[in-house]
Amino acid sequence: MKATARARRRVGIYIRISDDREGAGLGVKRQEDDCRLLASSLGWTVVEVYDDNDMSATNRRKKRKGYHRMLADIESGHIDGVLAWHPDRLYRQPRELEDLMDLLDSPDLDVELRTVRTGTIDLSTPDGRMLARIQVAVAKREVEHRQERILRKVQELVEAGAIHNSGHRAFGYDRHFDGTGPRRKITGETVNEREAKYIENWADRALEGETLYSLVIEANDNGVLTSTGGPWSYQGMRALLRSGRIAGLKEHKGEIKGKAVWPAIIPVEKHKALRALLDTKSEEYKAEHGERKTTAKKYPLSGLPRCTCKIPHVIGEPCDCKEKGRPHHKMKTSPRSDRPTSVYTCQKDGGGCGARTIDIPQFEKAMEQLLFAQLEEVEAAVVEDPSDPRPALEEKLGKLERRKAELELELDEGDRPVREITEALTRVKGRIASAQRELAEQSVKANVMDISVAELRKAWDDYSVARKQAVYRGLIEEIIIHPATRPYNVFNPARIEVKWK
Repeated sequence: MKATARARRRVGIYIRISDDREGAGLGVKRQEDDCRLLASSLGWTVVEVYDDNDMSATNRRKKRKGYHRMLADIESGHIDGVLAWHPDRLYRQPRELEDLMDLLDSPDLDVELRTVRTGTIDLSTPDGRMLARIQVAVAKREVEHRQERILRKVQELVEAGAIHNSGHRAFGYDRHFDGTGPRRKITGETVNEREAKYIENWADRALEGETLYSLVIEANDNGVLTSTGGPWSYQGMRALLRSGRIAGLKEHKGEIKGKAVWPAIIPVEKHKALRALLDTKSEEYKAEHGERKTTAKKYPLSGLPRCTCKIPHVIGEPCDCKEKGRPHHKMKTSPRSDRPTSVYTCQKDGGGCGARTIDIPQFEKAMEQLLFAQLEEVEAAVVEDPSDPRPALEEKLGKLERRKAELELELDEGDRPVREITEALTRVKGRIASAQRELAEQSVKANVMDISVAELRKAWDDYSVARKQAVYRGLIEEIIIHPATRPYNVFNPARIEVKWK
């Protein structure tokens, strides 16, 4: 940058404020007014105003669009001067200052920087650059101190279970404010009764084993919007039902920290069951559904029938597929040109035998009879032994989580060999996953059995396909379809072998 400046310059005004609490832009407006007075006194012509209102200069994740547009205009020669209210409006990071000095060091540029508060910023001399570096270092130190204070305040809010004064309104809750504008202070939250009913319904159905995709589809079809006014997604539904917030718990960085100041929508016990279930099922959903936007199925038993074609054996004799480490082959729905109804088929193009089939309507009727018979047995067993294994599983899971935290702390401190600790961590994580799966299965069973068999029989015909599928999947591991027997034109329910959970 040349030392001598032309008498009249075409300049841009750069204005920025980190936190516009009123949302009215009054802070940047005052900066612009002061800069225009300075331009008038210097005889300079203002041709552009670069506005980064409500934008921190220390947040690297959010790009300052106005600032970068100003740099581009300097480089192109559109402006040859910059006015700002103070140097810290332009830069608060040493790296940014160095980049600006590199740009202005070009022999093709003749740019002058002026501020209302400190006068000329001379980056063309060693002394001027040294002074600017000292100023930005001091500003950086103040930023770091302020960040420490903010983090400490956040920690206090977490420990107190209080509401953070930021972010979108949580679905299921109404917010109450002190003041107006986008940065007004949140004074409290109460339950939004209409939205809370959806949450309670979704939580119960998820615990019955119904897929989150079916809940999402139904919510969007019924016009139920998120708190931001948009449609539901799988990720959004999972985050909502998995969160501690709806159980009145404070959650920070994915961990439950304690009781919150807002009221609960669902009981804590139900939250724990949901969390275990969704953590267990997440990878299964991804593996089964991939990137599909819907998992709506036409038949409630889809995904459960298996063919034993890989190891032929006689009906009534136990199948040894699992013992030999070979899974049964999945059967899929297939229309038949020679029959009025669809069938489940072991498909040849998927590696199966391509021959074994079972008629879907008759199969579903037979499975309904088997389902209700099984539920009646379970219901009778519960009357004789009403003990619930879930509390013991939750206690076991809590101990394993605490052990995992201890091992992670040891890993940070480095008191033991890293390999020894990581091997122990792997073992503990495996036991946690196993306990979560068991807890999830018990939770699904408990919620399926929350309604009496008589009531379920009465409501069964009104259940959606997804709801029926949830009941089946909550109780059944797989359904083995054995080879057909003579006479082939007569349905034989003995071909069906159910592996109950």
